[in-house]
Amino acid sequence: MPRHTVRVLVLLAALAATGCASDGGDASSDGKAGTPSPGPTADVGHLHVRGGGALADDWDDEGLLGENLPVRSDLAALWQTVLWADGYLDKSRIDCHYSRATRRATRAWQSNHALPADGIVGQQSFGKAARRLVRRDGLVVFEGKRHDVPLRRAEDGRYLVEDAGRYKPLRRDTTTLKVCARAAR
Repeated sequence: MPRHTVRVLVLLAALAATGCASDGGDASSDGKAGTPSPGPTADVGHLHVRGGGALADDWDDEGLLGENLPVRSDLAALWQTVLWADGYLDKSRIDCHYSRATRRATRAWQSNHALPADGIVGQQSFGKAARRLVRRDGLVVFEGKRHDVPLRRAEDGRYLVEDAGRYKPLRRDTTTLKVCARAAR
């Protein structure tokens, strides 16, 4: 199937809600700071999706998305975008909400990537996805199986996504993207 480079308005969608201690023990540690990371709101100083250094480890400390955790965030939109780019979720399902459809798509994605298919997105799932981040034409691009997703990484490490014609930072704790506002109506 041909790959399409897509400018994504909504690029943070199905990092599935936050809450279970699966996906490699995500509830116990974020793997970098050595402190507990039960979800996107756990580390108040870490409100944005961030990276630094090598791209391959940029997303492995973003907290958890899952069934019993906060379900609406830009981070959820990012995950949904990963699922869409790989062909597991329709673009119309990118709505910043970790829904049943997102959970089902996440389980299928995890199973096909040799991860525990529990529907919880944490260090292992984010980490596996981040290994497909590459630098291209001044952007950071997630190379999906069906679509490429362009992002920017600011000097301070925050990930930015194009939203309504301008790049905005992705939040872990709330929704700020236009696609999220449309979906909430």
